[in-house]
Amino acid sequence: MVQPLRCLILSYFTKIDGMACAQHIDDRIPYLVEAGIEPVMLSGVCGGDWRGMTHVKAFSLAPSGIRFELRHLRKLGGMVRLVAVLLNLLILPLYLLEKLLIDLDSQWSWFPVATLKGYRICNRHQPKVIYSTGGPASTHLAAALIASRYRIPWVAEFQDPLVHDDWLRSKRALKVYTWLERFICSRADAVIFLTDRARKNANSRTNLGERGHVIYPGADPGTMPQIDYERGSCFRIAHFGSLGGSRNLKVFLEALQQLLAERPEMAAFIRLDLYGSCDPLSRQAINAFPLPDIIHDYGRVPRSESLVAMKRCDLLLLVQNTEKFSSETIPSKTYEYLHTGRPILGLVYHNPELEQMLMSLGHTAVAADSTPAVKQAIFALCSNWNKVGQSCQSQSSPFTVESAANHLLTVVAASGEILSGDKT
Repeated sequence: MVQPLRCLILSYFTKIDGMACAQHIDDRIPYLVEAGIEPVMLSGVCGGDWRGMTHVKAFSLAPSGIRFELRHLRKLGGMVRLVAVLLNLLILPLYLLEKLLIDLDSQWSWFPVATLKGYRICNRHQPKVIYSTGGPASTHLAAALIASRYRIPWVAEFQDPLVHDDWLRSKRALKVYTWLERFICSRADAVIFLTDRARKNANSRTNLGERGHVIYPGADPGTMPQIDYERGSCFRIAHFGSLGGSRNLKVFLEALQQLLAERPEMAAFIRLDLYGSCDPLSRQAINAFPLPDIIHDYGRVPRSESLVAMKRCDLLLLVQNTEKFSSETIPSKTYEYLHTGRPILGLVYHNPELEQMLMSLGHTAVAADSTPAVKQAIFALCSNWNKVGQSCQSQSSPFTVESAANHLLTVVAASGEILSGDKT
C-alpha cells in the first residue's frame, strides 16, 4: 500500500467563511487528499477547525494582528465578545504606535509563533513537503524558515502580488516587501502565481527563473445548483461580490444611463440586480441613478442563494478595479461565473489575459474605463436576448479546482526529490 505524502500547509486564512483566500485552499483539500496527500494544516486563529487532519493554529504578536484576530473571534459572542472588546481598548495606544512605526499588513507578526509551531510539527509529523499559500506575506516567511531548518522542499503560492505599481503604503514598507519577494523567490523550490503577468513581473524583479509557475485557481462546477435557465420578461443583469474603491459601477451606470436616454423603451425590461456589499462611494453612485426602479440591491445573501441567482440571471457582470494592479490579477469570482452557463460581460482593465479567457469561452470583454464600449456591449447583449429563441452559447469552462489541484501536484512533484525526501 502506497503511503500518503505528508504535506505541511501554511494558510493563515483557511476555514474563514466568505473569504476568497480561504476558499482558494479549502476547495483544494479534498482533491489533494484523494490524490494521496496527507495535509497537516498550520493556520491563524480566525477560522474554523479542519476535521480528519492535524490542524495547528498560531496567533499574531503585534497589536495590529491581535486586533484583526479579535475582530473575528468576537463573532463567537458571549464572554469572548466582551473580552475582545476590552482587549481592543487596552492595546489601542500600542496599535497606533505600531502603525506609525511599522506600516505593514495586519498579519506581519504571525510568522514568529507560526515558525515555532511549524518546528514542532516537523519534529512530530516529519512532512515531506511544505506548501504555503497567501494571503499574508508572513505565511511565506514562516514557511521559508521551517523549510530551511529541516531541509524540506517548499512550494510558495502568491494569491496576490507582494509588490505592484499601485503601492499605497510607505516607502519603508515597499522596501520590506521588495526584499521579502526576492527572498521567497530565491529560496522556494517553486513559486506559483495566479496569472502569467504576475509571474513575469515578479521574474523581472527577482532571480526566479524557471521556478515560476502559473495555476489558474478555477472553481468547482459541482457546487452549482442543478437549475435550468428560464427566460423571463426582463433582461436581468446581475453583479455578485463587493464593490469598493475603483471597483465600482460608475462607468457601467453611466453607460446604462446613456443607453436608456437614447432608447427609453428599454427601461421597461432592463434590470440590474446587486448581490454583495458596497462602500459609501459605490452606494452614492447607485442612489444617484435617475431610474431607481431598475436597480435591485439584495445586499449580502447566503452563498447557496447567490449561486441560484447566478444561474437564473440573463447576464453576469464582472468588474475589475481600474488600477495598474488589475493587469496582474483575475477576480476569483470569474471562475465561478464561468461555470454558470450564463453569458458574462467583463469590464476589464489592461488585462489581456482575462480578456482572452472570457472571449475564448464565448463571453464579452470591454475596457472597464470606456463608457461608450460598455454602452455598446449592453445594447448588443440585450438585443441578442430580445431575439426569441436566441441566447449566448458560451463554452464549458476548463478552469476547475480539480485541474488546479492536479497542476499543483505536478509542481510539487517536480520541486525536488520529494518522495524520497533526500533533497540536499
